[in-house]
Amino acid sequence: MLKAEAEMRDLRPLFLPTKFNVALAEPRREPGRTLLDEERPTWAFIETDPGLGRELPPVATLNGKPADKAQPTDTLASAMAGVGLVGFGRADRKVAPAPARAGFLEVVAVSTGRTVLAEPLPASMAAPAGKPWEPLELFATIDAAGLAAPLVVTEGSRVEDVDVHFKKALAQTYRIGERLSPGFYRIVVGP
Repeated sequence: MLKAEAEMRDLRPLFLPTKFNVALAEPRREPGRTLLDEERPTWAFIETDPGLGRELPPVATLNGKPADKAQPTDTLASAMAGVGLVGFGRADRKVAPAPARAGFLEVVAVSTGRTVLAEPLPASMAAPAGKPWEPLELFATIDAAGLAAPLVVTEGSRVEDVDVHFKKALAQTYRIGERLSPGFYRIVVGP
């Protein structure tokens, strides 16, 4: 028993083989073999041209040539009459001109903050020509009979004639009081 206890309390390192911890011997290489013998050599040929242009349609062109066939002088050519960056989702398209309008009207209910009406104003309500103007903001009080009070300019357009014109046109020509249900509204007229 004393011998067994002495073996258990032995201070020799445990990584040395004893009868309690046996380790297998490391596999030895055969004479004449190296570490790289385990990997089989494969032959690989690298092309100097990756060939991306052969498989894809020409997206970007320089002077009418695909990018892989273009010369450095093609970048200086003045064939850039169309829209640039065609390869990034842009294309030459004919854009129809916007219809003539006097401005854009947006009506927001003060109680909910939701847009109640948003539409372009007819060209017949155009502001007096002259100076450029900024968006105009008005306040309207509507009851069951229509406008309960005249429209109040809360933020002017920086042009007095435009303010007076739209204040009168919205009340008399457009009849804003008849188009809205009773309540308080913020009206914005933009160019």
